[in-house]
Amino acid sequence: MNFQDGLNLIDKANKMITEANKMITEATYNAFLFTWNWWIALGMLVIPWILWGVFRKKDSSSRLLFAGFIVMILSSILDSYGVDRGKFAYPVKVIPLPTLSYSFRYSMVPVTIMFLLQYKPHLNPLIKAILFAGFSAYIGMPLMAMIHLYKKVDWAYTYSFFILFSLFMIAHWFSRRKSFGEIAGDSPEQ
Repeated sequence: MNFQDGLNLIDKANKMITEANKMITEATYNAFLFTWNWWIALGMLVIPWILWGVFRKKDSSSRLLFAGFIVMILSSILDSYGVDRGKFAYPVKVIPLPTLSYSFRYSMVPVTIMFLLQYKPHLNPLIKAILFAGFSAYIGMPLMAMIHLYKKVDWAYTYSFFILFSLFMIAHWFSRRKSFGEIAGDSPEQ
């Protein structure tokens, strides 16, 4: 295959991706929108952030959000990779985008981790990580599968356990950084 063949193949793939995105949007708008499954997904997207806004430790908000955003970035990359490789899917979505479940990766996972980081901060993080990953992988994900918010294709819940465990530990590490000083003074002279 030469360079031009590669470009032609990419053009063909992009057309297929565009067509698949249209199919996902059509299914979301014509079959899933306003169903009870869709409302649950919407609740999973909105309610955790409302709860976090009310019950967060106000003087640690920036530190916790930083850790939460790290989780969102990493989980989005991993999620996209898994969906792109056909390992799992998110059939019913609030927002009709093919790869991500905004409810799970942008709300449930980071907000739960932020709550766990702020409550009982001196509890061993390994215990928190095991509890979080175990509950999420072996109870939360099967429940999501039962209501068609998640579909395992070529994946094991144990893989998710280790990923969620790692996400918690990474968030814990970032939340404990001491480099959150104020931005003060003038900009450096040039």
